[in-house]
Amino acid sequence: MDPLYDEGTITAVRRLKEDTAALADLMALDSRAAIDAWKQAVDTRLLPHLMPEFPLVAAICGGGSSGKSTLFNTLAGAAVSPTGGRAGINRRILISLNASHRSTTGIAKALFEPFGCPPRQMTDMAELTTPGDPLLHYVSDLPAGLALMDTPDFDTGAGGSYQNREMAERSIRAADVLVYIFTNANYNNRDNTDFVARMLTAVGTRNCFLVYRAYPGFTDDEILEHAGTVAKNLYGDRAQQHVLGVYRAGEDNQVAAGQQAMTILPVAGGQPGLMAALTQMDPRQVRRELHRSIFRDVTRQGQRFLEEARESSGHLALYLACLRTVQQRSVQDALGHLPMDAVVRRFSEIWQDTDPSHVKIMRKTGRVVETPVRLLLRAAKWLGGRKSKENGLPDGGDMAAAVEADLIRAANRLRQAAVDPAVVLHLSETDPAAGPLRESVRGLAEKTGATGQRTDSGMISLQVPLHPALAALQADLRSQNWSAVVDDMLARQERLLGLTSQLEADLQRLANEQRSRMTTVDQIRQTFSAMLNIIPATAAVTYVLHTGDPVGAVGIKVKLAGLFGLNDLYALVAIPATAGMKKADLKQLEALLGPVARAWLTHKLTAIEALFEEKISGPLLRRGRDVAEHTAERIESMSESLARCGRALEKTT
Repeated sequence: MDPLYDEGTITAVRRLKEDTAALADLMALDSRAAIDAWKQAVDTRLLPHLMPEFPLVAAICGGGSSGKSTLFNTLAGAAVSPTGGRAGINRRILISLNASHRSTTGIAKALFEPFGCPPRQMTDMAELTTPGDPLLHYVSDLPAGLALMDTPDFDTGAGGSYQNREMAERSIRAADVLVYIFTNANYNNRDNTDFVARMLTAVGTRNCFLVYRAYPGFTDDEILEHAGTVAKNLYGDRAQQHVLGVYRAGEDNQVAAGQQAMTILPVAGGQPGLMAALTQMDPRQVRRELHRSIFRDVTRQGQRFLEEARESSGHLALYLACLRTVQQRSVQDALGHLPMDAVVRRFSEIWQDTDPSHVKIMRKTGRVVETPVRLLLRAAKWLGGRKSKENGLPDGGDMAAAVEADLIRAANRLRQAAVDPAVVLHLSETDPAAGPLRESVRGLAEKTGATGQRTDSGMISLQVPLHPALAALQADLRSQNWSAVVDDMLARQERLLGLTSQLEADLQRLANEQRSRMTTVDQIRQTFSAMLNIIPATAAVTYVLHTGDPVGAVGIKVKLAGLFGLNDLYALVAIPATAGMKKADLKQLEALLGPVARAWLTHKLTAIEALFEEKISGPLLRRGRDVAEHTAERIESMSESLARCGRALEKTT
C-alpha cells in the first residue's frame, strides 16, 4: 500500500489539522488566516479523496462566455447545464456522476464535503441560474471513474467585484485536474490566469488540459502559440510539466446556442481526445502525485506553524515567569512592616502553658527578678532620646498605617505590571532568576520584541510584551474600578495582621514537636533558664525583610529561603540583652524561633498572595497556565503527526 494512503498517515493528517487549528485559537497566532486557508486545503483537497473508489474530479472553468457549460454538456453526453450567449448565466456548481454511483455509499458525500453541504440532486436546470449550494446530477454516459464539475464564471462583475468568484475558487480547489477553456478575447487576460494559477499551485500543484475555442481560420500553430501564453501564465517555467494536452474547439453559432455538441480536437498529432485522455487517467495515480505535492506543502507549512507555536509558547512562559516574579516581590514588599511580636508572644504562651509544674514555678521567679531590669531599660530608652525612639517598635496606629502603605504600594506595583503592554522586571546579577530569564529573553527577542539589558547601576532590566492569548483578560482587568478593589483589600487588613485558627494550630503543633525532641539535658537546662525567661512575653520582636539590622540588643537571624520562590529572606528577632543568655541559649532559642518564623511567614505570604491573585493577577496567571498546558499537549501531538507524515513522504521517493 502507498504510505500516503495508510490509515495511520491519514489519521496523522487529521490530527495535524485539528492540533494546528486549536493552537491558532489558543495562542492567538499571527498566522491564523494562513492556517485557516491551509486547513481548508487539507479538508477539501486531501482527506476527502483518500477513498480508493473515489473518481477523478475534473473541473471545467473559464471566463465569461468562454463555453464552459457547452463543453460540460458535450463531455457529460447530455444537455444538463444551461447555455447561451450571455455571461454569468450559471450561478452554481454542478457535479455530474455516472448513474452507477447512486448506490456507492459515501462518494457523493465526499464530493460535496469541500463545499460544506450535503449532496442534493438537481430537479430543474433553472436551479443553476440562482445562487446557492452545488447540485448533483447523475448521467449514464459518463465513465464511472470520472466526476465532471461545471463551475460559474469567475470574471463576471465589475470594479474588481466578481459575483461568482468565491464559488469558482472552491470548485477549482476541490478538483484533481482542471480543464481550462479560453477564447481569443481572453487568452492573455492576466487577471483570469493569475486567479486560476493561485488555485492550481497554492497547496500542491495540479495539472490541466487547455481548450482553445477558436474560429476555424486559426491555424494549429496559432492555437499552440496562444495556449503557450496561457500555460506560462499558469505555471511559469513548469508549464510543459503540468499541461497535459492542448485542444481546439470550433466556434459555431449552433454550438454556442446549445443546439449542437462542441467538437473538441487535439492539436498535437497522436494525442487522444479530451474525454479519452480524462478516462485514461488513473484517479489513484493522479492523486498519488497530487498528494505527494500536497503532503510536501502540508508538512512544510505545518512545520512552520509548529515553530511559530513553539515560539509563542516560549513567549507565554516567559511572560508568566516575569509576572509571577513581580508578584512574588510585591508580596514581599507588602510584608515590610507586618508585626511578628504577636506570633512569638502567642507561641510563648502556648509553650508556657505546656511547661511542667516546676518550670512554671521557676518562671514566675524569673519574672520577679526581671522587673527591676525592665525599669532600668525603660530609663535607658528615655535617656536615649530620638535615636532610641527610631529603633523602637511603632505603636499600633503607626503600625497599621505602615502596613496599609506597604499593601497599597505593593498592590499598585503588581497591577501596573499586569495592565501594562509589557512586564518590566529589574533583577540583580546575583538573583537566581536573572540568568534563566535573560537567556529566554535573548532567544525570543526577535519574534516577541522582548528586551534584556544591563543598567548603569549593574541591574538587569527585562521587558516582556503581553502575550496575545491574554489580551482580552488584560482588557477586563484594566477596566476594573481600581479604587474599589483597593478599598476591598484594605478592608481585609486586620485579618492579615491577626492570628488565624490555622496558624494557631501550627504553633501548637510546633510547640509539641519541640517538646518531643527535648533531651534530658534540654529539660534540665530549661529548668535553670526558666529564671531568665528565655522567651519573655515583653520581648521586643519584629520582622524585617528590607534591612540586615536587628532591632535592639541581641539579634537572632532566622533564614527563610525557599518559601514561595523568594530567596534570602530573614526573620531578625531582637532579645533584650538583660536576658543574660549564653551562646548555647541563643542557639537553642534560634532553633526554637526558626519554625515559628517560618510558620508565620508562610501564613502571611499565602494570605497576601491569595489576595493579590484574587484581585489582580489571578485571571492572567490561571488562563496562562491553562493555555500553556493545552498548548504543550497540542505541540507534542503536532510534532508526532509531522514526523509520521515525513516518514510517509520518505517512503514514496
